[in-house]
Amino acid sequence: MADIKRIPIGPLGTNVANNLRRIREQRHMTYTELVKQLAAIGHPIPILGVRRIERRERRVDADDLACLAAVLGVDPWALTQPPQCDACNGAPPAGFTCNACGTSAVPSAA
Repeated sequence: MADIKRIPIGPLGTNVANNLRRIREQRHMTYTELVKQLAAIGHPIPILGVRRIERRERRVDADDLACLAAVLGVDPWALTQPPQCDACNGAPPAGFTCNACGTSAVPSAA
């Protein structure tokens, strides 16, 4: 079998991986919860796939980016950016606004 050359994850992909993990953890969202919400909006990504994204072992396409952002309650572009605010890292908890930068987070649906 021929050797498969993987395209390395670039700077935007690294930002997406870091922001995905940071925002998911700030929302106290488990991998299982994230995967269930992705499946509910019609874009299933297995738990292993999410873990690989966070470890920069799996690339994210435009559909992945849009759906991850929707489930996390952020703008897709926000996932590609390096954190701007030292207080909230650009992602305050759901339903709150950061006093330092004014960033608001959409409350999670119950």
